[in-house]
Amino acid sequence: MVHKVVKGETMLKIAAKYKTTPQEIMKLNPIVKDAGHIEIGWELKIPAVKPAKIIDYTVLAGDNLTRISKMYNTTIEEIVSLNPSITNPNLIRTGTVIKVPDRKKK
Repeated sequence: MVHKVVKGETMLKIAAKYKTTPQEIMKLNPIVKDAGHIEIGWELKIPAVKPAKIIDYTVLAGDNLTRISKMYNTTIEEIVSLNPSITNPNLIRTGTVIKVPDRKKK
């Protein structure tokens, strides 16, 4: 799949849209030297991502979306998109059950 960069997009937004990471996109696109610098009009190859099974995860003391996203090999944006009740990604409460893609690193 190919994505054409338009005004206002960032690598993080593009990665979230396709449920991947900026690093995975960069691997396929040698033109991108820095994830913080992409240009309007660039055509970026997007890696194919297999749909993941969605599971329930109970937030533990000390958890945050960064830690959970790394644990399940996903993005904060994908977790937020699966959980409309998360209005502030910086604030999740212990004991809350959230949906996450089951791509847990073994």
